[in-house]
Amino acid sequence: MQDEAKKDAPINGIEELKKKSEAYLNNWKRSAADFINYKKEEMERAGMLAGYVKEGMFLNMLPIIDSMYLAVAAFGKDGFMPVQKQIEDFLKKEGIKEITVMGQKFDPNSMEIMEEVSGGPTSAESGVVTEELQKGYKMGERVLRPAKVRVIK
Repeated sequence: MQDEAKKDAPINGIEELKKKSEAYLNNWKRSAADFINYKKEEMERAGMLAGYVKEGMFLNMLPIIDSMYLAVAAFGKDGFMPVQKQIEDFLKKEGIKEITVMGQKFDPNSMEIMEEVSGGPTSAESGVVTEELQKGYKMGERVLRPAKVRVIK
């Protein structure tokens, strides 16, 4: 009987080592997967941070752009066309787009009503934008600044 116990001991030891080995391997696989997920999350955070930096830079430019549009309206486009074109090209390259509002139905996600005006009997329906008072901008799907508009009551 003692001989049988001696024979079973090495087999039990090997089985125990196999179980430990599998446990270590599974733990390593989990750690490797966790690390890969961590790297992906960090890349996403870095991308978001870069977007916020770009957004901040653009928000600082908005008053300059607004002044340019006011100058064009007051003095005509001839003297400002090259500058305006450069700024528009820059914005396009950076993925920043103007929000189209004229003739559109008011959208509270991308517009801000500054004034409501009465519409005549032949005018468009209520809530339609009649005038853009200040341009709005988007970067991707995110609204950087809503357009300030005048709408029909």
